[in-house]
This record gives sequence, structure tokens and C-alpha cells, in this order.
Amino acid sequence: MKTEKPIFEKIITGIAILLSGFYAFFGLSEFYKIGIKKETEFYPFGGEGPVPYYYRTAELYSYVNLIYGIAFGILLGIGIWNWRKNKLNGFIIFGLTILLILVHIYHGWAE
Repeated sequence: MKTEKPIFEKIITGIAILLSGFYAFFGLSEFYKIGIKKETEFYPFGGEGPVPYYYRTAELYSYVNLIYGIAFGILLGIGIWNWRKNKLNGFIIFGLTILLILVHIYHGWAE
């Protein structure tokens, strides 16, 4: 028998799903735009200025965004699965989402 989640946990899980979906969409759309369509004219590739290391080449940038898009997509899938099946605590999903966002931010600081 399923137990009903408290409303606060549903809200936290919903926020995690929205954040994961946004970051997954952003990462995969950047991969599509740069890696597949080759639209690189407005990007500072070549490592000029204070940019993360993965701006050295368009290919490296697109692969990094693909990895983050897949990682956030997996979290999105787990969050939606959990919303329907109620197997995990919503705070775990939220914590993993925030942790991956912080890793993404920290990774952007690497030069």
C-alpha cells in the first residue's frame, strides 16, 4: 500500500524535477547547436579570456554539455519515476540535483 507524501516533499520533488529538466534541456540543446549544427559564431572558443577549459574547442564544449545533459536527464527520469512510484524520499532527489548543479558550477570555474 502506498503512503501519501507530505505536501512539502511533493513541492521539493517538483522543484528538483523542474531544475533537472531545465539543465538537461540546456545541456542537450547546447550539444545539438554546437556539436551537430556547428553554430559556433557567438562562442569564444580558443581559450581566450577568463573562460573554462572546455572552451578550448567546440568539440570539447559540446561533449561536456552532452555529459551534463545526460546526467541531468537521468536525474529527471529518476525524479519522474519517483513522483509516480513513491520509492525514494523527495529530499534525496532534490539533494542530488543541487549537488550536480554545484558540480556543474564548480566545473565551470576550472581553467
